[in-house]
Amino acid sequence: MIIICKGTRNSNNIEKCNFLYNGTWGDEELVEHQKHHELLEKDDYMWLGFDIPQSFGSYSGRDGKRI
Repeated sequence: MIIICKGTRNSNNIEKCNFLYNGTWGDEELVEHQKHHELLEKDDYMWLGFDIPQSFGSYSGRDGKRI
């Protein structure tokens, strides 16, 4: 499964993170990447977490909602 980092919000600006991982939830590399962002968190810096890209054509039937 492909897992991406959604990036960070720094002073109300969204900053892209190029982290892309092919594996499963809980793998050491994912945990280490999460720790990296969490160490940097402060009042004006927030990590947005991980996500799984949704493929085209896979709709739930409700506008913008994931299945």
